[in-house]
Amino acid sequence: MKITNVTTYSVHTTQFRNFNFVRIDTDEGVHGVGELFCVGADAAVAEMVHYVSEWVIGMDPLDRERIQKRILNYSRFEGGSVLRTAASGIDLALWDIAGKIANLPVYKLLGAVRDKVPVYCHAMGRNSQETLENLQPKIDKYGYKAVKVGIRGAGYLPEGEAINEAVEMFSGLRKALGDAFEIGTDLQTKIYTPAEAINITNAIEPYRPFFVEEAIRPDNLRNWVEYASKTNVRLATGEQIFTPQLFEELIQSHAVTILQPDILLVGGMTGMRKIAAMAEPSFRLISPHNPLSTLANCINVHFCMSTYNTTFLENEPREEGLDAELVTDVLKVEDGFIKPNDKPGWGMDLNYDFLKEHEAIVWSRVNLKSPRAYTSDGAPHIM
Repeated sequence: MKITNVTTYSVHTTQFRNFNFVRIDTDEGVHGVGELFCVGADAAVAEMVHYVSEWVIGMDPLDRERIQKRILNYSRFEGGSVLRTAASGIDLALWDIAGKIANLPVYKLLGAVRDKVPVYCHAMGRNSQETLENLQPKIDKYGYKAVKVGIRGAGYLPEGEAINEAVEMFSGLRKALGDAFEIGTDLQTKIYTPAEAINITNAIEPYRPFFVEEAIRPDNLRNWVEYASKTNVRLATGEQIFTPQLFEELIQSHAVTILQPDILLVGGMTGMRKIAAMAEPSFRLISPHNPLSTLANCINVHFCMSTYNTTFLENEPREEGLDAELVTDVLKVEDGFIKPNDKPGWGMDLNYDFLKEHEAIVWSRVNLKSPRAYTSDGAPHIM
């Protein structure tokens, strides 16, 4: 069996960004699909996939490691997130093919370690009451037992105001949801200094946060070591890291309890499993970054089903609206858990007619007209 064609798709549905996919065809009629991360320049990512496909066409689709190393090694320099997501999306499509050849779901091909995957949802609001109002319908319908909330003022408001907002959020939610409910927060790397991150994290410690995600940027590992040394709260990061070398450094630092690699960036299933294996001896947990389409959600479920040291998977319900129409099947959340179907590969394909009807857009991570896109002196804010 040989790879004959590599095709990309980009589509805009309900999110502010596009969803981007790759399909690999073979000379025996078996094809597979994967997803590409929206690193910001979607047209550039598609062009990268087309470029490296010249190194891939004609190869055996089961030679995943060889193909990935060819993509990463044949580029003269480190290709950053654009090359890494191209390699990841191709790898994921190859795993789909492997499952179809074996007539097994990918998680069965790898070997299951659990029956179902616990998931957490998102809830946003200006305060704990508004956040709870947005969260409760999800609890009632899907049985979520964990949530990740935002602290809107962190990195924008003066530190004292942001801390007060965080304390009000966690104290209100903890009182309303009880001790059995897990509550995490994503500060979205909007704080620049370890000192401010330490202060806001320690302020919410009495309310037992499940984790504090990306309070500071992941670029400076020494800052994370300083941060971790002065708080007892579980820290989480990883969505902006995409090389195994940096994950190894992060693991060896013992600064972070929960790693959040994105399977669409770190080498697909092949790279993700390497990171999980590196993390397990240090008892570090994996909670995959999972904000994109229902296909990426499905892929992450297969990873968690077959990886021992995973914890709650980031998740939003995908069974309603336009995003559900992207694919031929949708995994459903029930009683706070999700599990794959038993169809070969990922168990779903892209809805190609739907993709043709929804064109991609040029997008920015923030509304450039929003005051929160800038610091108080007008400089573009780190997002």
